[in-house]
Amino acid sequence: MHFAQDAIYGLRFDTFSIFVCNSLFIFLSILPFNFYQRKAYQSFLKWLFIITNSVFIMANCVDFGYFRFTKKRSTSDLFEQIGGQTDMAKLLPQYILDFWWVLLIYIILIIVLIKLFKKVKPVVLQKYVFTNIKQWLLIFFTFVLFTGCIILGIRGGLQRIPIDIVNAGSVTIPEEIPIVLNTPFTLIKSVSQVALQKYDFYDEAFVNANFKPVHHFKDSLFKKQNVVVLLLESFSKEYTKLGRHKNLTPFLDSLMDHSLVFTNAYSNGSKSIEGIPAVLSSLPSLMANPFINSIYANNVQTSFATLLGKEGYTTAFFHGGINGTMNFDDWAPSAGYSNYFGKKEYGNDDDFDGFWGIWDEPFLQYSVKKMSEFKQPFHSAIFTLSSHHPYYVPAKYKDKFKKGPLENSESIRYADYSLKQFFASAKKEAWYNNTIFVLCADHASISEDPFYSNIVGNQSIPVLFFKPDNSLKRENNKTFSQMDILPSIMNLIGYNKPFYALGKSFTDTVSRKSYFYANSSYYVYNDSICYSFSVPELKSVFNYKHDSLLRNQLLNKQPLLDKTTSKEFKVFLQAYNAMLINNSGSVK
Repeated sequence: MHFAQDAIYGLRFDTFSIFVCNSLFIFLSILPFNFYQRKAYQSFLKWLFIITNSVFIMANCVDFGYFRFTKKRSTSDLFEQIGGQTDMAKLLPQYILDFWWVLLIYIILIIVLIKLFKKVKPVVLQKYVFTNIKQWLLIFFTFVLFTGCIILGIRGGLQRIPIDIVNAGSVTIPEEIPIVLNTPFTLIKSVSQVALQKYDFYDEAFVNANFKPVHHFKDSLFKKQNVVVLLLESFSKEYTKLGRHKNLTPFLDSLMDHSLVFTNAYSNGSKSIEGIPAVLSSLPSLMANPFINSIYANNVQTSFATLLGKEGYTTAFFHGGINGTMNFDDWAPSAGYSNYFGKKEYGNDDDFDGFWGIWDEPFLQYSVKKMSEFKQPFHSAIFTLSSHHPYYVPAKYKDKFKKGPLENSESIRYADYSLKQFFASAKKEAWYNNTIFVLCADHASISEDPFYSNIVGNQSIPVLFFKPDNSLKRENNKTFSQMDILPSIMNLIGYNKPFYALGKSFTDTVSRKSYFYANSSYYVYNDSICYSFSVPELKSVFNYKHDSLLRNQLLNKQPLLDKTTSKEFKVFLQAYNAMLINNSGSVK
């Protein structure tokens, strides 16, 4: 890590935030009026300075605790999550309790800010004499100087285009971009980034020849099996037997013994709001704002629900969270789901965890009951929640689940137990044997392991397909990601109509790649290599199979392979952006 170098580069981004924060204070401080000397006006300026800087400092402090979950500086979608996903009045005290040290640091910083402000004495004239030409010239040049400094600082220099988040990728390696950036900068800049850029790396004919998102398993026999997708909140590959380190999921591990298991699987995002559309619609969020909260959220999209709904399937989205959480209840209908079941529909607050929604065990049992009322065939997406921070378990299970080695271990074990009870109940239902189950994490979570904390390990998740007749039992060690789930399942059930999906079926002989976006950088994983791009340049290459801590830079060591991967990435990105801009993510 080149901390000193990153800190120096970061001054350019820090200057932006400082000037944005203090521009009004500076302007009011250089107004050429005699009331500037009044005590009341000076008091107003003091509190203006303290309040505005306190807000910007708070933004940075939030990421002291939040960064380890997302591995990036917070962007404007943070407001969408905290504003629309749950009851913050209940969550805030718990956050303060768990992250008390962040609050302490924040309070200390504000105290230091106030004390430093008091030590600075304002320089004022005894009285402005408006007929004095020399004084007016001084006032004029003072305005010009400060205005110029503010404009230059906010622009980030004299370059033609003002500084933006993406500029951090040109001064450091992708893994260290968060050091260069600051949270107020990323929050402000991401608010203004409302549209994707249209790329023209290659002509349209070349892109169409090299990227084929329309799938057609025309020789298949469509077997109308039920499809149940279980999305597991914050389940890292590390927590399962695939991780080779900790075994927190005994039931999930036992299910792997009878399933098609993808041992080299990755998430396409670092948050639930990014993972859900990647799994259900083969639609990763390769942009600053998650797809669900972007200007493209109302695009026509292909999903399990849109495809299977047309074939007479009953479709439902289950999430025990408070209705409105991450806008899932608004997104689900646009993704084709005809039914939504949340905390409100569950209708029993006795099972409310007090923070996010209904505990996993009762809500999964509720899901089994509701699915048994559906006319077959049906498709259900079920998203769990109890393994989310603050990692509580129901009071009746106090001391049942072992704590450690991580702070979320108890809640992971409870979530796994709840999953076991779900399958125990599902086995008793008539629809069980005619169902294919998908189990996949929405994203990974906290770790103390160096590999599972880096940009590769922190995207590693468990993915498995299970059928009660054990007919899928085997391992697949090729690269697989969330966006490959939709085409893979449609292939397995023999869906024989053309459909659009950015991912590929696991049966596709063409090498699959996983794509991920964070900190204004794009990451591409294949079976052993992690590439990072700051568009359009390839910035780093690591062989994570032989160099799990990503210490040995391989950029330019294999130029032909680098060139090939760069071409594939640019083709994919050009097609992805065009699809969203043109709203063309479906087969007409």
